Amino acid sequence: MKFDYIDKKDSRNIINNIFVLAFEEEDLPFKTIIVPTGFPSIAYVFGEKQKIIHNKEVTDFNELIVSGQFDSNYDLIVDFVGLNLGINLHPTALYKLLNTNVSLLTNKHICLKDTNPDFFKKASKIFIKNKVDVSSFVKEFLNFIDNLELNIDKDVIQIDLAINYILEKEGMIQVVDLLKVVALSQKSLETKFKKIIGLTPGKYTRLIRFTKLMRKYESKEIDLTDLIYMYNYYDHSHFIKDFKLFMSESPKVYFKKDYPLIKAYSKDL
Repeated sequence: MKFDYIDKKDSRNIINNIFVLAFEEEDLPFKTIIVPTGFPSIAYVFGEKQKIIHNKEVTDFNELIVSGQFDSNYDLIVDFVGLNLGINLHPTALYKLLNTNVSLLTNKHICLKDTNPDFFKKASKIFIKNKVDVSSFVKEFLNFIDNLELNIDKDVIQIDLAINYILEKEGMIQVVDLLKVVALSQKSLETKFKKIIGLTPGKYTRLIRFTKLMRKYESKEIDLTDLIYMYNYYDHSHFIKDFKLFMSESPKVYFKKDYPLIKAYSKDL
C-alpha cells in the first residue's frame, strides 16, 4: 500500500489537498478502518470495485465517487490491484460544487454520475486522461476548479466564517461561540450548517477537536494523556466518550492494532 499527499490548493479554497492511494498484489486482501476527518472528498477509483462497511451497511464503489462527511469510522476493503486518485475538499466545497443538500451525502460514498452528471462527465475526463501523470492531473484539475461557477450565497459565506473559526480553534469551542462570528440565530445556524456541511455544528466541532488530537497522537508528537488535557477534555472518561462516538470502539481495542494508512493520512489532516 502506498499513500502520498500532494499539498496543492486552488485559488478559491475548494481543494484542501490531493492524494494518491495505490494497492499492489502483495497488499491484498487489504482491510483497514478509515477515521472521519471533517473533510469531504472526490476520488476516482481505478480498477475493480472496492468496498466500505459503515454501521453494517455495505457499499461497493469505483469510478468517480463523492464522499460526504462521516460521523464515525468505517471499514475499507480492497481485493484487487488498483489506484485511488482523489481530492480532499474544504468542508463547504461540496455544496459550492454540486449545489445540493450535503446532508444527503453524509456517511456515504456515491457515484458522482448519480449526483451531478455534468460534473461527473467533465471531471472524469481529467482523471482518466492523467491517470499515470499525477503532476499533469494536478495542474489540469486545479485549472478546472478555478474556472467552475460556484454556488456561493449569503448562507455559504456565513458557514465559511463558522468553519474557519472552528478550524482555527481546532474544535475547542462551543456552538454558542459560533454565534459571535456569524450573523445567524442558533436555529438557523444548525439548519444551514447541516445542509452545507453534512453534520450539525456541535458534532462537527467535536469531530475536528478529536481528529486534531488523533493527528498529533499518530504523529507521535505528544503523549496521549497530555493531549487529552491540551484539547480541553475534562478527563479520560470524557475523551473515551468522544472516542467511542467517532471510532465505534474503545481506545483499549484501537491502540492494540496497527493501521499504517491512518498513520499516513493523519500527517496532513
